[in-house]
Amino acid sequence: MSTPRPDDQAAALNRVLSEVIDGVLDVKQAHRRVPETHALHAELDQLFDDLRTWARLLADQDQALGVSPLASMPTSAGRKPPHSWHGAASDEEVRRIVTEDLDRLGQYLAAALSAQQDDKVRDALAEVDRGLLAHKQALSTSSEP
Repeated sequence: MSTPRPDDQAAALNRVLSEVIDGVLDVKQAHRRVPETHALHAELDQLFDDLRTWARLLADQDQALGVSPLASMPTSAGRKPPHSWHGAASDEEVRRIVTEDLDRLGQYLAAALSAQQDDKVRDALAEVDRGLLAHKQALSTSSEP
């Protein structure tokens, strides 16, 4: 088995970071569609906070690798959200869409973990993965209101 090139490792890390940033944008929109009195609203609050924390964590790992964290990805203005939120959405629709976003992030995480040789980056990715699994579990079990 060949060792991934360092630029491949950074590219895999940046794909995860980009997906996390998309998640921040999408969860922010989802959050607006759920009444504050619903348990899902609180879960989305926590997920939003964690996504922002993960973005900082991964950007720090990029910098430690000597890579500009945003050099290879679009700015916020240049991003197209994974889901276009138009009109009202039920809690179930929000839950389904956010879960799909998290599933996609999980796929990028798995690829990045398998490409990563740097222990600190692997630890950071594993931390995101653990949090991701916890949020997926919480989304599958949250009840309303």
